[in-house]
Amino acid sequence: MLSGTQWAAVPFMCLLNAMTIFGNILVIVAVFTNRTLRQVQNFLLVSLASADLAVGILVMPLQILVYVDPTRLPRVVCTLFTTLDIFCCTASILNLAAIAVDRYAAIRYPIQYATRRTLATVLAMIAAAFGLSGVISIGPVLGFQQGNSSDASQSFNCTLPELPGYIIFSAMGSFYIPAGLIISLYVKIYITLRRRLRRRAQESAVNRFSQATSVRQGSDDRSSACGAVANPTTTSANAATATAAAAAAAAAAAGEAVTANSNNSSINGGGIQDASESIATAAAAAAAAAYQRQLLAGKARARQKISLMRERRALRTLGIVMGVFMLCWLPFFIFYLAGAWGVKQKSAFDAAVWLGYLNSALNPIIYTVFNEDFRRAVARLLRLSGRAEAAVGVVDRGGDGQEMSTLQRLRHRLLG
Repeated sequence: MLSGTQWAAVPFMCLLNAMTIFGNILVIVAVFTNRTLRQVQNFLLVSLASADLAVGILVMPLQILVYVDPTRLPRVVCTLFTTLDIFCCTASILNLAAIAVDRYAAIRYPIQYATRRTLATVLAMIAAAFGLSGVISIGPVLGFQQGNSSDASQSFNCTLPELPGYIIFSAMGSFYIPAGLIISLYVKIYITLRRRLRRRAQESAVNRFSQATSVRQGSDDRSSACGAVANPTTTSANAATATAAAAAAAAAAAGEAVTANSNNSSINGGGIQDASESIATAAAAAAAAAYQRQLLAGKARARQKISLMRERRALRTLGIVMGVFMLCWLPFFIFYLAGAWGVKQKSAFDAAVWLGYLNSALNPIIYTVFNEDFRRAVARLLRLSGRAEAAVGVVDRGGDGQEMSTLQRLRHRLLG
């Protein structure tokens, strides 16, 4: 019989079971009801959510029964349960590995992989994940299950397979090899993003320096031009005097002094106005060019800032993904592998089992909360759910005609 402390864990198990089912259903519905999310790569998340949903529906409830009374399940049901347990949990881990492969290829080879990331490629990755899971989990069906009784009519403790060879095989295939692949790929992604972040930070600093220099030069140009506009008489008079002297010399040589005087008068009059207008136009053009440079520089800085923020957020996400995955599954597989050498500690093993199941509840949070499109889609679904509850309340208070109208509007919102 369970102690009081052990019974206290049962409500937590039930709550975790409900969270797993609810969260993964949300992910699946969000992808298929939101056009923005119906992208090829998101089908990997749907596959992961499907495996985790199977853990919540097929595995966790039976695990609660086994936790309360290990002898409750018949031998055939126990064999089916352990097979499903290994299959669903392995499928979840291998889908995480497939997502890691997809993300690494998309970041490391963005152009080449963009043309190869087709629906057929993603479906092949999903089929490989579930196919390998089936191969690894078939052990209990083949008779690798051991109980404490050789008589099928007697009750026995329903446990995972205890044959050392199968324990090592399943532990390596279900966790250690996929975990090594996931960690190595995410470390490479981290290094790639880190280098890209450092390079963009350097480019941002260089751009800020060049933009500041450009702005100062534009200010100097505007100051010179504005100075000329502010005192056009002096500037134009100097130009007019030089031009008049040249014209007078030419006129004297040709014997046309009167014409020279006339030209001198014309230059001193209309020439000043023409020069002032030219300088004003140049000043306006310089000011417009400087403003355009500042505007473009501001947009470039904004884009770089957004890019840097996304890179940093991606690095944090990688750390959370790897940390949660290892924290949830490593303790279980340490205890599971130790069982091959007869090292067993039931209470610690039970806690490690549910810590592994916790990963199936956290996956829909980790892989969606950091995605803005997923957050919007989930929020929209939750708002629709709230409106549906409000509509049901209105139906309860209204008549038959109002009930039909409300249900029709709700159906239109959900399906439209």
